[in-house]
Formats: sequence, structure tokens, C-alpha cells
Amino acid sequence: MKVINNRNYYIKELYKAYPILEQIDNYNKGALVERALFKELLADELLNTTEDKCVGFLFVISGTIKIKKINEKGEETNLYNIEKGQICHEALSCFLNCTSLNIIGRAMQNSKICIIPFDIVNTYLLNNTLFLQYIYKDLYSKFNVIINVKEEVKHEPLTNRLIKLLISKNSKNIYVTHNDLAFELDSAREVISRKLKQLEKMGYLKLSRGKIQIEKDLNELLK
Repeated sequence: MKVINNRNYYIKELYKAYPILEQIDNYNKGALVERALFKELLADELLNTTEDKCVGFLFVISGTIKIKKINEKGEETNLYNIEKGQICHEALSCFLNCTSLNIIGRAMQNSKICIIPFDIVNTYLLNNTLFLQYIYKDLYSKFNVIINVKEEVKHEPLTNRLIKLLISKNSKNIYVTHNDLAFELDSAREVISRKLKQLEKMGYLKLSRGKIQIEKDLNELLK
């Protein structure tokens, strides 16, 4: 994780991603971002939750952070993505002294983030009605995503979800690992590998290390 030093540029980018923060900061003469920390994450880099999540609120300036929960057995469950203009709500567990949900984040692509310390958040954000409304709307959106995903997992076979994911890549040559696909589909790598080999035997795919070549129209399998 690289700490960003060009603060003026990234403050402007933060304001573009979160106009509500610029509005609040203008009212408070820049106090909101005075101690803000800007960082860059590389694709697939984990956000160190023990180091970062309990320091302050996370805001995504660019890129995508996938949020997942780890249970006592070390098994991972994908929850939702945080993108530009959205909020990570796990920080609230630290702020409110609640039991941690064991949630961690992973950058799905090169990403830029901002972390604003809790004391600043408490002073300038959580007392602001407009920002609270912003949080509630974002929370509702993520809750809706989780519900829809659970419904999809419950009612649609994994093979169909895998096919739809491959189709969504919009390419005949998909550079992705089986582990990455398993991560996106909230499944195990071994299961995804088995499904891919089945599709390869049927002549729809050609598998190689880190690459999946589409040989036939996958939409045929969804009819």
C-alpha cells in the first residue's frame, strides 16, 4: 500500500467522488480533510483491517474494493463492493465499539482511497443530517445487494452463475484465475475448476494457466 503525498490533487478527487464531503468541509474551513490519509492499493491487495479499519472511515476515490466476511473456519463470503462515492460500513463497528464482523477488503483493481480519522468523522460528519442520510442510503443499497445475491445463490445453479459471469467479461479471451472466479461467485476454487472443465469437455471453453478462451457461444447453455 502506497501513501499518497500529492494532497491537493487527491483532495479535489475526493470532493468529486463525494460532493457531500466538499460541502461539509467548506462549511468547516477545510477541517475535515486536514488529517485525511490518502493511499493507493494495487489490484488484489488486501486492505489491512487491523491497521486501517479502526483508524477511520474509508472513502473510495477510484477503483473497487470487494468486502468479504471471514468465519471462524477461515472461509470467505463475498458481501458487496465499495466503489467511488460509496462507504464501508464495517468502520461503524469500531466507532460504536461493537463486536467486529471479521470483514476485510480486497482491491479488485488499482484503487485510490482516503481514510478520515474517527475523531474528525465524529466532530464533522456524524453530527451532520445530510451525511447521515448519505450513510443510510448507501447502507440500504448494500443491504439490497446482499439480499439479491442470496436470492440468486438460493435459486440459480452455480453453473449458470459461472456462465453469466464469463459472458459479462465481454471477451473471447478472459485472463482470470479459477480462484478469482471462485471469489466473485462466493464458491470454492476446486468447485469452479470442476465446472470449467465440464464446460471445456463440452467444447465451450479452452483452459490454460490464467486464461479462459471462449470457443462457442455460452448463451446457448442458458436457453
